[in-house]
Amino acid sequence: MEENKEMKEAKEKLEVMSEDERMQILAELRKKAIRDEKAVERYGYKQGREKGIKEIAKKMKDNGIEIEIIQKITNLTQEEIEAL
Repeated sequence: MEENKEMKEAKEKLEVMSEDERMQILAELRKKAIRDEKAVERYGYKQGREKGIKEIAKKMKDNGIEIEIIQKITNLTQEEIEAL
């Protein structure tokens, strides 16, 4: 009887330890998912910002604003502006 009780206790401790390990893995996976999501948001923001600047520069160029002024405002190179 005593042996069965000890086995039961050992089994329960093992289950608790296994559950703790699972929870740690889940927590790490959640942290990684959050980091990945934020990285995607930053990338999307950066891409959108760059596209917006180029669209504005194109409109400025199409409206006859001098390339030097567009460069000062947008920080684009002359080659980038001319390619628009």
